[in-house]
Amino acid sequence: MLALLFQIGASRFALDARHIKEVVPRVGLQPLACSPSWVAGVFVFRGQVVSVLDLHRLLGAGDCPPCLSSRIILMPFPPDQKGRLLGLLATQVAELREIDPAGQALPYQFPNAQPHLGAVLADKEGILHLLDLDRLLSDAMKSELLALPVKGSP
Repeated sequence: MLALLFQIGASRFALDARHIKEVVPRVGLQPLACSPSWVAGVFVFRGQVVSVLDLHRLLGAGDCPPCLSSRIILMPFPPDQKGRLLGLLATQVAELREIDPAGQALPYQFPNAQPHLGAVLADKEGILHLLDLDRLLSDAMKSELLALPVKGSP
């Protein structure tokens, strides 16, 4: 499977490239009043207001640092609706790599209090988390994201 690699804090992550619509440079985000703390803000992308989730905040690694390698990964959200987008803010977004989730998977149990990030893999560079957004976000979080605006000015 072709995957996009990136970093959250000191941990390495990957997303299945088939689920990614586009990767764009980090832009200035407008905060939304009363939005969850893990929502970094919104921006307008091709006429659509896109909510951007700060993966660093969501995973307890502070705010996403303002690095040149910081990018917004755009994905359909919910995955079955191709018109609506969600942005994921991450750093070191720079590499596409072929990975084998079945051949590299490590047995790992996530503690009940922590979000399930997806499969944990081992490669020549160390540990790699294959991020599964559907498992990472609770039903309540998904509902909060779906309630945010998608049309007009933010």
